[in-house]
Amino acid sequence: MERKIYIIIFIAMLSFNSLFAQKDSIQTTKEKEYTFIIEDSPAKLFTMRQFNESSLSLYRMAVNEINKKASPKWRLYVSTLVSSLLYIPLTHEEGHRSILTYKGIGSISQPFFNKDLAAYVTGVRDADLKLLRDTDLPTYIRLHTAGLESDYAMLLREASLMNLKKENVSTLWYDYSIRKLSLIGYYCYGLFKADAGIKEENDELKRDIVGHDIYGAIRHLHRPNMEFKRYTDYDDLTPEEKKFTKRVGWRSLFNLVDPLLMGKTGFRLNSKCMGNFALGYGMVPFGDYIDEHFWLLTKSVNAHFYLRQYENKSTWFPAFGMDFYDISITKNITVDTSLHGWVQPQALAFRENSGKAGGAFDITGKYRFFSSTKGLKGLSVNLGMTAKTEGFLLEEMNLKRHIGFRLGTSIWL
Repeated sequence: MERKIYIIIFIAMLSFNSLFAQKDSIQTTKEKEYTFIIEDSPAKLFTMRQFNESSLSLYRMAVNEINKKASPKWRLYVSTLVSSLLYIPLTHEEGHRSILTYKGIGSISQPFFNKDLAAYVTGVRDADLKLLRDTDLPTYIRLHTAGLESDYAMLLREASLMNLKKENVSTLWYDYSIRKLSLIGYYCYGLFKADAGIKEENDELKRDIVGHDIYGAIRHLHRPNMEFKRYTDYDDLTPEEKKFTKRVGWRSLFNLVDPLLMGKTGFRLNSKCMGNFALGYGMVPFGDYIDEHFWLLTKSVNAHFYLRQYENKSTWFPAFGMDFYDISITKNITVDTSLHGWVQPQALAFRENSGKAGGAFDITGKYRFFSSTKGLKGLSVNLGMTAKTEGFLLEEMNLKRHIGFRLGTSIWL
């Protein structure tokens, strides 16, 4: 449930349009790739990854068309309006809903603000949520943080597109900046002892599934067996839980260490190589994490690397990952591949000191058909696979050991 944050940032962005107006220092290549996932694993519409990847392609296509016809001033107004009031709430609430769909629980996404200026996911009975909490606590905690997980995953997608020169800054910068500031704003609620200011509705089917994402997650991490209640205010938290909200709020400021917020898409490392970096922060089903991201761009390499430090209640666990894009196999075939490794607490438990090593491998192969049609440079069939051990992986629905396949397509314009 998000309230007022997007509107506040929307007004601020419009107030400082001259400050935030950005120009591309380096243009992308002449053609752009737009990817869509037709069927993911599980084959239920929509997984978090499926909605994020496909909707971002549609958003980019729409904004690029607007940019061709609108002045820089109107680009800012339109992009800020669409991102703040429509697109970011939509992807955020879809992140929550995707967890319920994966667990076979029906729900209704209502991403557009109601009379309380809040976006909801509704249509779920208390009994179903309590059963999920009592039988699968990590997934129940993730239900609270999934909207912010989706936001963070979208930020990484957009950062990679801009840092690797696959998309112009003028296309994604407004959404990127608003999304990142709203993410930080939500995490910082506890620093101001603020409440969402919304009372539970009498009809359980009209209630948001979790209420305040951060407070609810923290309360259930510390007291998973307490009497069931959806909405959590700051005063409902114990002193220990309030201390944890401060930890979350202060650590979220790591997200501000990001040259992209100033429109900087990279630093020249030598005559043939550019790189960029950023810090990041987010919550997971057993606590939170801090990230260090690095992007590397050469004539033949498009890559993203990260180091990650998870922490549950009081124990740190290391992780790392790397993504390589556009690996050419033949003229028609390219491959994107990712490798992730981690140590996460046993059973994804908040109070567990011992860790369990795991990892994941992801690969997407694309067979491209070139086109001579004006405006269409190519179309591809994409086949992907993810194989993982038990553990949390960004945007992956399954927390257990899993092998999944997906089918998609790319359009080059």
